[in-house]
Amino acid sequence: MNLRRGLFRLWIVGSALFVLALAFVGYTEIKEQFTAVASMSKAEWPVQLAGFRQRYPQYNHLSDAQLMDAFYKKLYSDLTREEFDKRMAAAKSAIDPENLAQLEKAVADIRVPHPWATLGMWASIAFGIPLVVLVLGSSLVWALSGFAAERQP
Repeated sequence: MNLRRGLFRLWIVGSALFVLALAFVGYTEIKEQFTAVASMSKAEWPVQLAGFRQRYPQYNHLSDAQLMDAFYKKLYSDLTREEFDKRMAAAKSAIDPENLAQLEKAVADIRVPHPWATLGMWASIAFGIPLVVLVLGSSLVWALSGFAAERQP
């Protein structure tokens, strides 16, 4: 019996079962985030803004463009500082500083979905843990093979 080959086959089966189990567990969270991003199309912005206005009536005096700029600030949080400053220059000039601070605080409460980051996290767990098990297992088999009796020719 070849111990290395048997353990490798066992690792393949275990890894496949582990990946399937994590896919089953993480599917709903990932699907919800992709659905949320899909619903945030430009055609849906009026619906999103109406919900925001109902939740925060103190911002009803702001125009839709000003609110959308605040939403885009939240959506484009991964931009460089220069790109962000260019996009927000018009919004900051249109809103007085006191209302801008309140608006930024309210927009910070909104959770913007990041589906690719969530998918990446689940994929790194699903494939990272089996790879760590493979490395540790092969290292253990290699170390234990040093104790094997030498073969006589």
